[in-house]
Amino acid sequence: MTRRFLHLMVFAAAVAAVAAPALGQSPREELGRADKYRILVDKVLMASTDWHMTEDQVREIAKAGFNVVVPRQGGTEPDRVRRVAELAAKHDMYYMAWMRGSLTATEGTRLVWDTGNTQDLYSPNADELWDWMTGIILEQARLSVEIPAILGAFLDFENYAKNKEGDCYPLSYDEKILGEFAAAKGIQIPELAPADRHPWLRDNGHDGAFRDFQIASWRQRCRNLREQVDAINPKFQFIVYPAPGTLFIRDAVYQEWATEAAPLVLATPQTYGRAWTVLTHREALDANRGKLREGMEEVRPFAIPVQYVGGIDPVVPGADPEFSGKNAVMISDVCDGYWVFYEGPEYGRADHRAYWRWFTRANREIAEGRFVMQYEPRQTPEPAAKTSFERKTNRPQVALYGMKLRMWDLVEATGKFELHELESVAPEYLAGLDAIVLQNFNFPLLRDSALVRTLQEYIRNGGGVLFAHDTIRFMESPLPEIAERVRPLQNVEAVYHVAETDLVVEAPHEAIGGLAAGTRFTPEFRDHMIFAPGDRGTVLIRNTFGDPVYVIGEYGKGRAAFAGSYYGYLSDLEGAEKQAFLSMLDWLAQD
Repeated sequence: MTRRFLHLMVFAAAVAAVAAPALGQSPREELGRADKYRILVDKVLMASTDWHMTEDQVREIAKAGFNVVVPRQGGTEPDRVRRVAELAAKHDMYYMAWMRGSLTATEGTRLVWDTGNTQDLYSPNADELWDWMTGIILEQARLSVEIPAILGAFLDFENYAKNKEGDCYPLSYDEKILGEFAAAKGIQIPELAPADRHPWLRDNGHDGAFRDFQIASWRQRCRNLREQVDAINPKFQFIVYPAPGTLFIRDAVYQEWATEAAPLVLATPQTYGRAWTVLTHREALDANRGKLREGMEEVRPFAIPVQYVGGIDPVVPGADPEFSGKNAVMISDVCDGYWVFYEGPEYGRADHRAYWRWFTRANREIAEGRFVMQYEPRQTPEPAAKTSFERKTNRPQVALYGMKLRMWDLVEATGKFELHELESVAPEYLAGLDAIVLQNFNFPLLRDSALVRTLQEYIRNGGGVLFAHDTIRFMESPLPEIAERVRPLQNVEAVYHVAETDLVVEAPHEAIGGLAAGTRFTPEFRDHMIFAPGDRGTVLIRNTFGDPVYVIGEYGKGRAAFAGSYYGYLSDLEGAEKQAFLSMLDWLAQD
């Protein structure tokens, strides 16, 4: 063998090492940076083999261009973690162990919401929850030392228990934490029914201190777990869903589980698909892009080592194969990569093959650092928008979006309107409606987007629209001359919300049923948006800080109402709030 040939072999080996790096410290450091996350959380392939992932399936996932595999089952079982992680390493992929961040309980220290609702879940203050979670995660960390392909634990904090009021975790009003708080502060808390605990703390001026005490307890528990993990493997990462997150995630997990050696990975579901199928392909991508940027902006002030990944879920309406592939490219262009909660298709059938083709193409483009596919014209037909609906009566036709069943019942009980689920914003469809209610129509749309322009035209031509709660937080106001969003300065939550304040009628008006000026009432939901009225806007109701909460106005032949309240979230509307809501519908639907 000649010296020249040896030199050529050494050169070729060096090139190969660059082209296909082995698993190790350097490639891992590039994940989410030079090498964007392309994570498959699988419920489709492994479902075809009795929920045990095979080597053929791992090989297929790697061939499609994913760089991290996460079997939906088996993450809490060490033998299964070891087997799939070794297969992932063999096929040049990484592995994450999926597990829930909640634990079912029918007794013991259970989660108690501020309403008194007690769920069959252990409280975030329960030793049983933390002992269970710590034991599993420490075993995963030990395996990660032996098998460096194991990145960390993918923790799912979605609330799957009955009677949920949100994801895990809010403040819990369980007896354990109340007792610990009372002992620490030297106060006496009487024996209270679950529904009376939050009001007692609030009325006696302890609610702020209780919140701080409980969050400090969470942080200590999170810190203890992180320190134990660091003693085993400081590079072991926590991947947390859903992001930007709950109170527990934002105020405890962010600060304690994110380190320079192991950045926290936040997995958001906000980009799962077209959250509303009537959005065009381009509008839906723009809306998802806005959601990503807003979510990352929420995280930025915490100044922690973090990586942000957007989610895709084929089972979500509107998440067709082509949209999902282009969504993956868009997400990876904006943030640190994407993850797929792969459910819905059936392995071996046409739907799976279609999704696999688009994900494979997207992964190739992302790996090459090109993100142009998101801007290419559709190759497959757009889902058709509805242009009509069946009208059954001569009553005013009203379409609702984002309203709970109790609100449908409330409106139907008046006998004044024929109600429809809003299924389209095609101009022809809207033309048959007298009024629309958009509650939490949470799409980040600019004023010059096609959908917002369509709403402007609908109102100008005689329609009525109620923009309720967070709708105008996300969408730029179609009619700033009537009202647009503004950030509050008092009792602020989640940037745009004012929490725990009464509302007061500014002036009587037919749009709120003639409620007398000075009428004060407590809204059913705990927070609300506020608005800046325009030259053509009339303020009808303010909060106790003087911020406008109900603003109305006319535009062309039509009418618009901006109401910061969320209607019917937990219970029926009553009294003045019920009168105001129903009267607004009357006013908006008038000819």
